[in-house]
Amino acid sequence: MKNKILYLLFVSWLVTGCSESNADSQLELGEPYQAYFKEAWTVSNQGQPPLQECARVVGTAAGMFTAKKDKNNEAQHAYEACYVDAFVNYANAYFALEDNAVIEHGEPKGCLMYERSLRMHKSSLDSYAERFNLDLQDLDARIRQGLGEAAALCVSN
Repeated sequence: MKNKILYLLFVSWLVTGCSESNADSQLELGEPYQAYFKEAWTVSNQGQPPLQECARVVGTAAGMFTAKKDKNNEAQHAYEACYVDAFVNYANAYFALEDNAVIEHGEPKGCLMYERSLRMHKSSLDSYAERFNLDLQDLDARIRQGLGEAAALCVSN
């Protein structure tokens, strides 16, 4: 029992530490996006899908782009950071929690909830990709590339 608790603490610490260092590089987003993205990253670090927080980032990005106030493609970078990076962070943090990564009936226990989160994430944000001249297949491939082993087992395509 102690070993299992120590293992879970170690995995949580490892995921959180890696996530925070990755977040630092993402926080180089333009000022209009920083606070909202930081909130998205915090929520995703907790193993929760950052849907509302990313909606704020993407809404701000879309507004800046439409108003032609986008500087150096910051809106596009903010969208990508939420669509790919925050979601990958969520997925990996989610599978580090409790027993979500435990294989049961050929797949991790957490797959059902993860797949729901992925569908909600995509349906909420994928319509903006074209606006920012981004290819959804490329973005989805980047998500798949960033997934840990357990989350990757849940992705069918």
